[in-house]
Amino acid sequence: MLYVWLTAIAEKDGVANKYASLLLIMYLIIIVVCATGFINFVKSSQQTQRQQQIIDKYQAQIANANQLNQQYNEIRRERHDTRNMLLSVQGYIRDHKDKEAEKLLATFLQNDTVEKHYGEIDNVLDKIKISGLHNLVKEKAYKIVEKGIPFSFEINAEIDELPGSEIKIARIIGILMDNAIEATFKQAKPYIQFALLKHSPEVYELVIANSIEQKLNINTALKFEHSTKEGHQGIGLSNVTQLVENDDHYSFSAEVKDKVIMMTCFIQGK
Repeated sequence: MLYVWLTAIAEKDGVANKYASLLLIMYLIIIVVCATGFINFVKSSQQTQRQQQIIDKYQAQIANANQLNQQYNEIRRERHDTRNMLLSVQGYIRDHKDKEAEKLLATFLQNDTVEKHYGEIDNVLDKIKISGLHNLVKEKAYKIVEKGIPFSFEINAEIDELPGSEIKIARIIGILMDNAIEATFKQAKPYIQFALLKHSPEVYELVIANSIEQKLNINTALKFEHSTKEGHQGIGLSNVTQLVENDDHYSFSAEVKDKVIMMTCFIQGK
């Protein structure tokens, strides 16, 4: 506006030639002031954007922290409930009240106490002589059958003992089979394979495979706290890698090939 005003006055009064140098200086001052103002405006805008990004990042961190805190509290409650339930079951077992203990467990696990039988699965499962592991695999296998998912099941020899911790191998099998069931439940052409192979009295191989429809980066899937489930609340493969980490009894690997993810856990040692 100042530039236009000076130009108009100079032309109107005919002093443009007389004061040309003065006008030039004024114009240069106007240009410098405008350029400086523009640069300051750009810097201010960038600073505002950076501040907003920091605020957004901080708010996201707070949201994640709140979510983690909520999940932690839920885990604590579930752990507390589980301990109380196990103490109750322990009381029934000490009093030799097996039916009451089974009923309480069925209520907690939300499954049916009615004895079911699937001949083909039961025949294979007869080779697992470890009662707790036998029941775990049975429940998972029955669930697969009842959901109508094609299932391959193999145990090549009688197994009455496994190296390492029975609790740990139960957790590994439970996580892998639950993941396989959830991954295949809504697939158009699902498939699950389970195999527990005895290579020697000290070496066993657990293989669980399932079909996948979407591309999966196995390296990402094995990362800590990664899950493909909504809200990242599911139990992923990284939990298995954590279970076997620094334990010489176990070695775990996973690979994707031809739309199938194959998870292998070797169990070894005395």
